[in-house]
Amino acid sequence: MVTYVCGRCGNKFTREELELIPSIMCPYCGYRIIFKSRPQVAKRVKAE
Repeated sequence: MVTYVCGRCGNKFTREELELIPSIMCPYCGYRIIFKSRPQVAKRVKAE
C-alpha cells in the first residue's frame, strides 16, 4: 500500500483517496505538492 503525505498540512492518505479527485492534490487542504512516504522498515543487505 502506497501512502502519500501533503507538503502543507502533513496529512497522510492512500492512492485510492488520491484517485477520487480529478487532479493530483491533497484531499484535505487542496495543496498540490505531495510526497510519497517511505516505509518505516529499513532494509538490511548482507555485505561480504
